[in-house]
Amino acid sequence: MLTHLWAHVHTLSLRYEVDPIVFGVLYIAHHPLFWGTMAWLAARVRLQRPVLPQIVLGVFFWVMPYGYILLFSRNLPVWIYFVVAVVLLVGGRHAFGEIRKTLARRVASKTNASPVDESLVL
Repeated sequence: MLTHLWAHVHTLSLRYEVDPIVFGVLYIAHHPLFWGTMAWLAARVRLQRPVLPQIVLGVFFWVMPYGYILLFSRNLPVWIYFVVAVVLLVGGRHAFGEIRKTLARRVASKTNASPVDESLVL
């Protein structure tokens, strides 16, 4: 079963010129890099320091594996671009919402005030 699956993945990788091992490494690596950057971002917010570099790094790490596919593949079907766009938009929206909620709770707990309007945090 796994050999059949690997043969299929290998056939697709040859057709679209994308190395599945490179994509897998990028995909696995982007999770700790992204969340580490988000922890760094939260620390910078607590210290009331500028956060633009952390936001840029977070976006880069989030897009990294999908960017590999889009930049280095050849002859991809059009629907792949739509799937990648949906994955990035839905996942990014969810992550951004979670970050906003977490930061709003932290700001509220530090000030001992009522919960902060989330739109004011970022």
